[in-house]
Amino acid sequence: MKRFFATRIALLLAVALVAAGCGLLNQSSGGGTTAQGAQLGRVVTAESIDTTRNNAPVNETNTFSPEQRAIYAVVEAQRIDPNTTMFARWSRDGQPFEDSQPVTADKQYQNTYVEFHLQPVNKPFDPGNYTVQIFVNGNPAQQTSFTVQ
Repeated sequence: MKRFFATRIALLLAVALVAAGCGLLNQSSGGGTTAQGAQLGRVVTAESIDTTRNNAPVNETNTFSPEQRAIYAVVEAQRIDPNTTMFARWSRDGQPFEDSQPVTADKQYQNTYVEFHLQPVNKPFDPGNYTVQIFVNGNPAQQTSFTVQ
């Protein structure tokens, strides 16, 4: 009898752990965020974008050289509602140093990309550990990390 209950408890515990793990996997693997005004997928950094494909990232990478001409942060957007405002906050070694100009959706968008980019001014990029975080209507959403070496 004790063995039956022990086996049943172990089975219930295993099911609970698997269910909890699936929830964690769905949350992290999809990388999606639903914010007021938008439903976003993952954000990536890339060497360039393809303007013929709604600003899709080209040459995705998380490592850049200081001589890179621009670093693109591209976020997948399943939906963006009209009048939704988005911007990117760029940080180096944990310190924010630049917010991009905000962009505001002029209509409803579906299955597209939103790109923000960082360009060096009069000198190469400083080496370090960087992050870029996307904000939707002033609220933090997706972020990703990259390095300049």
